[in-house]
Amino acid sequence: MSNKTIHIISLDVPFPPDYGAMIDTFYRIKILHELGYSIIFHCFTYGRGKPEELKKYCKEVYYYDRKKRLIDFFALRPFIVQTRRSKLLLSRLLKDDYPIFIEGVHCCWFLEQPAIQKRLTIVRAHNIEAEYYDEMKKNASGLKRIFFWAEAKKLALYENPIISKATVVLTVKANENDFFQKYNANTLLMPSSIPEIHFEGVGTLKDYCLFHGNLSVSENDLSAKWLIEQVVPSLGGIPFVVAGKNPSPSLIKLCQENKVQLIANPDQEAMQQLIAEAKIHVLISTNSAGLKLKLFAVLQTLGTIIVNSNMIKGNGLDKYCKVANTSKEFVQLISEEFKKDVPLEERLARIEAFKQETDTKKLITETFDKIFSTEN
Repeated sequence: MSNKTIHIISLDVPFPPDYGAMIDTFYRIKILHELGYSIIFHCFTYGRGKPEELKKYCKEVYYYDRKKRLIDFFALRPFIVQTRRSKLLLSRLLKDDYPIFIEGVHCCWFLEQPAIQKRLTIVRAHNIEAEYYDEMKKNASGLKRIFFWAEAKKLALYENPIISKATVVLTVKANENDFFQKYNANTLLMPSSIPEIHFEGVGTLKDYCLFHGNLSVSENDLSAKWLIEQVVPSLGGIPFVVAGKNPSPSLIKLCQENKVQLIANPDQEAMQQLIAEAKIHVLISTNSAGLKLKLFAVLQTLGTIIVNSNMIKGNGLDKYCKVANTSKEFVQLISEEFKKDVPLEERLARIEAFKQETDTKKLITETFDKIFSTEN
């Protein structure tokens, strides 16, 4: 590709990079910029502002309001797609013939357009979305449950046909790669883009267990509550910390009742320190969809990592973790590991092996070279 100009369409504003898909999006933009790509960035926005940071890495930045109307709930398209249509964005795409990188099935309305189907289009599949929404349904109630049920049904009909229209599909996990290859032969595995975190206190661990995440997300809220109710009472007083963004009133109350330290809305520096110093990381997920990017952060520390099977399914990271699924298994592993001294050399070797395996710049370079050499 002689002219390294590319359009990127993002489902949300990727700065600050504080949740899975936006971490992946933001650090991929940074690496593409470093690799000499000229980026025309298009972004749907609904509450995350218009950060100046993106202008450091993109030649042009355009924002589009994501308009949510009641009628959109009743459309045949999935709501996540229906609310990310823009004729203005489409007109800008049609002014040239540069490749188009589409972040998520969410932005695939543009792939419905015949003129776009003639272009080199790359879709980043962050999840098998139909499965993800079906899992979300299981942990919801009332109108949310109805919405997730309907969205899963619509996505099951929409996702695979639209994916087949892309030139290339990029997946985050091996099992999802196998799934999408059934519908698009040009499907490649490219693990998520992640930052290399330089922890100041990486050699100094403190005696506490940490569960962290965006606590406003229902999955993380439910996971934290399960740990507090089912695991913490049997730990014999081992300090347990829950940290993250916007905890619910019910989670705050539960932490108080069970003497769990809750650190709400820590800034980036404080969160990194908490992650760096935790002797034990406890991470669980109620579903196995997508890649659990918070796992990437803890894998760059010396702490013991205890996860459930959903956290590591299909991502090949099980070799770096200890796995528990029942409350009894979590209690046993946490109690055993908390008593042990940390094997420093072994953990440093683990960090280095993980960094080599997940070298974002190398993975993006190899993948994009493959895409554009094939195209040419």
